Amino acid sequence: MAKFTNKPKGRTSKRLALNKKYKIEKKVKQHHKKLKKEARKMSALGQIKKTSSKEIGIPNMYPFKKNVIETLKRKKDQEEQEKKIQKLQQKEELDLNLAEVKSNLYETKAQVVEEEQVQQENLTQLTKEHKKYITQVKKVAEAADILLIILDARDPLACRCKHLEREILGMPGDKKIILVLNKIDLVPPGNADAWLAHLRREFATVLFKANTQQQQSNLSSASIYKKTLSQRQDLADDLTSSSKAIGADKLLELIKNYSKNDGVKSSVTVGVIGYPNVGKSSVINSLKRSKACAVSSTPGFTKGLQEVVIDSQVKIIDCPGVVFDSENKESTLLRNIIKIEQIEDPREPIGEILKKVSKNELLLLYKIQTFNNVNEFLCQVALSRGKLQKGGIPDLECAARIVLQDWNQGKIKYFTVPPNQIEQE
Repeated sequence: MAKFTNKPKGRTSKRLALNKKYKIEKKVKQHHKKLKKEARKMSALGQIKKTSSKEIGIPNMYPFKKNVIETLKRKKDQEEQEKKIQKLQQKEELDLNLAEVKSNLYETKAQVVEEEQVQQENLTQLTKEHKKYITQVKKVAEAADILLIILDARDPLACRCKHLEREILGMPGDKKIILVLNKIDLVPPGNADAWLAHLRREFATVLFKANTQQQQSNLSSASIYKKTLSQRQDLADDLTSSSKAIGADKLLELIKNYSKNDGVKSSVTVGVIGYPNVGKSSVINSLKRSKACAVSSTPGFTKGLQEVVIDSQVKIIDCPGVVFDSENKESTLLRNIIKIEQIEDPREPIGEILKKVSKNELLLLYKIQTFNNVNEFLCQVALSRGKLQKGGIPDLECAARIVLQDWNQGKIKYFTVPPNQIEQE
């Protein structure tokens, strides 16, 4: 006998509804779980920042809730306005900085252009003066019968210009060249004699020491010639250190011998040429025994030609000094061709001095300790002479100018050796 169960329909519908609800809740949980997992991954990668905790609100029961909310709102608005103002100020500062940078760039460009223009003008002036002086030298060479080429006894070969000598010998007329080895008081007597023997192979050469020209008139001259002093070294030292001129009588005698034609003396014109600051005007004054030509250690002091009558038979033409050959910058500065005050970086030629002069001589002259390079040498000189900048820093430029001044005045002893003597050694 079959059993029949009569279940009410309401229960099945409720069960179905619950199953559906549980499924939805399960799916929601899984979805939230998935979102949390993804959020953890993203936060680990640093792509999502953790949000701050929720602010605690003001309870509704608080009696001054509206006032507090208004004050907070005003404060927030005020902070936002301040932020906007700061942003505007920063923007204005950036604009001002950009404008300053642009103006500085324009100024530096203008300064560079001006410096280039000044350098070009200086170069054009130098070239004009150089051309002017060369034309004057050529005029002197054409007008003179005898040409005195003044050489510095410390470095005679650097003062010679071979192509100018060849041009003089190739000019019309029987022109004579005499080499005058000036400033023999700055070198040892043996060195001067060695250069005399070397230079006499080409031209007649005379050893010379110009008068110091401390007198107003009647400049004194030593009657004993330097050649006779080789036997008496003490007498040679006394005469070379004195204020009297040496070699003037011998040079005048040589000039008058060259002026003879068939044994008859005739008037002769003598031209004096040479590099700047070799003592051309001093030689003329020593021959004249008076201050006929203005003398100065300033480079470029003699500007034009000047005639000086020695006697009825000899007339001398003085000429400005000219740098004939192209030399490097350091050697040019050491030749006192440019004023020391006008040298931009006086430390450049100091390296050449250290190459040419022995270290022991510099140590004794400046009374300093040993050094290894140019900067150490200049530091020692600045400290010994008290030339310091702010903070006790040694003034290297001032020390370099002091050394250059001593070099030009002959306080730093330096001399070269003839080539044949170098070969023998």
